[in-house]
Amino acid sequence: MRPAWNELLVGLPLAGIAGLLVGALGTFKHQVGLGAAGTGLPIGLLLCLLMVAAVLVALRVAFDTRLHAAAAAAGVLAAVLVLAQPGPGGSVVVFGLAGIVWVAGAIVLGVVLVAVPAPRHRNREPADGILDVQRDQ
Repeated sequence: MRPAWNELLVGLPLAGIAGLLVGALGTFKHQVGLGAAGTGLPIGLLLCLLMVAAVLVALRVAFDTRLHAAAAAAGVLAAVLVLAQPGPGGSVVVFGLAGIVWVAGAIVLGVVLVAVPAPRHRNREPADGILDVQRDQ
């Protein structure tokens, strides 16, 4: 089933913007919980990767096409890759092992979750209605 043009015209830019926001938030918050010496639980990294996965899975399940999830994944990757570069003053946001895992994890999640086949319930015939009762007469 092909999506309507207005669904694509509005939905794809919004999915891309949502992906940009998720990627930017994750890039700035993935270091939370690592501690000053680099020890501690990487709770920020885990939550940020879960956030990316949740957005991509939600878009993949909600729409019949992969385009919305791909637009969001492109937004996530754009934000992560741009913000991973050193700033004009040489400051960095993404560094260390957590930074490597964040960048690689966002890329892997984007590729894998967009490539996942459509859920099986999409291939079934639509239900006639759960409240309809057939009566033998």
